[in-house]
Amino acid sequence: MSLLDVQNFTARIYTDENLRREFLSAPEQTGRENNLSEKEIVELAAVFPEELNFFVESLVYKRLRAVEKLLPLTARALAEDFEKHFREFAVKYTPESIKKHLEDALRFAEFLQTEKIELIWARDLAKYERAKLEFNACQKRFIFRFFDYDIKEISRHNAEPQRKFLRKKTFPRGSDSETGRGIIFGKQKASLRSPPASVKIFVCRC
Repeated sequence: MSLLDVQNFTARIYTDENLRREFLSAPEQTGRENNLSEKEIVELAAVFPEELNFFVESLVYKRLRAVEKLLPLTARALAEDFEKHFREFAVKYTPESIKKHLEDALRFAEFLQTEKIELIWARDLAKYERAKLEFNACQKRFIFRFFDYDIKEISRHNAEPQRKFLRKKTFPRGSDSETGRGIIFGKQKASLRSPPASVKIFVCRC
């Protein structure tokens, strides 16, 4: 293998979580599959473990801090659990787009929807902040989201994890004159007719 090929493989080791895990667990097999010589495998295997662990930890920490800034309310609500869940997420997912931090935040917010979280309302909070990020990125003209909890109330209390927020009928059933209040990400304000479900709707307009 040429020097350039070894350098390219080394770069892939740093950026590809699956390849990195395979090489650390079975360096000889992974090296042969990627056309490394025995000498190159030995040399890389001797250097990589400590250096890679430091690199990976630094990379995950950098990703974590960036996502905390993009999902501030979710981070506040989950407190220490935010980092725990993010580390579980980071092992399984590596962003590939140019806007890596944005992609990380969007996917992590989606990831939280399937996680076992003690504060159930934090899932709605993550869904809300994900919708807000999508709106600010101007990917769609409208974004509709359904919520089981009153996001405005949670935001008003700064997503304090000590508080207990109850499920609420944001859109009450009743006469045709009843309307529910919608929230639009933008300069305009709007109200929506009451939908059949007793959940809150956020309307995002770009």
